[in-house]
Amino acid sequence: MEPSAVSVFGVIVGVAAAGIAAGPGIRTAITHRRSDNGIAFGILAVGVVIWTVSGVCQLVAQETIVQKYFLVLSLIGASVTALGWFLFASTARSTPERLSRRSIYAGVTLVIGLNIGLIVTIPIHDLYWSSVTDASMEETRSIVETGYWAHTLLVAGLCLAGSWLFAKVRGNRRDRIHGLAYAICGITVTVTILMSNSMTPGSGMLSPILAAGLVCLGIVQATRS
Repeated sequence: MEPSAVSVFGVIVGVAAAGIAAGPGIRTAITHRRSDNGIAFGILAVGVVIWTVSGVCQLVAQETIVQKYFLVLSLIGASVTALGWFLFASTARSTPERLSRRSIYAGVTLVIGLNIGLIVTIPIHDLYWSSVTDASMEETRSIVETGYWAHTLLVAGLCLAGSWLFAKVRGNRRDRIHGLAYAICGITVTVTILMSNSMTPGSGMLSPILAAGLVCLGIVQATRS
């Protein structure tokens, strides 16, 4: 089967997004590794790399079992990205300190860890999706289950929380501009996650590509400062 133009474009942009996150993104995080915010940015960059690369592999994979393997990796990447984004927003010096508490960090990290643990063990349970065989057409299709929607809401909720924090930035003009840019990009990612996961569960390159925009903004801010 010949790949469509949309698929080819998604692969090219996805590879570029992964390259930005893996190269300049992680390098920026290493440069600022002595701060909590720098470590959080590193988590965000790693999550975006996993998310975009697995999304690209889903597009180019031909076999269903291979596509499902990379789907699992994309769910993990989305979870790590959401965690990194929330921690990055809550540890930024210019955002409100309402969520800047170790107990909140620990709680969110544990929930994400539990989610990832359940994702890794998908082959032994039907919490995220189940397979149903259609006898008339002699084919097997997957049905999305409660766990998948819980994962979607968790990832979208953390992205929205991080965006809200940046929307509340107070400080000089440069900080407010950066905060507004982060908030707009974060909200866009949140809406895209909800739409793509609802319309085409288990697929979609737009969300991870847009999430790479958060990394780009971080690189630009770090360079200017």
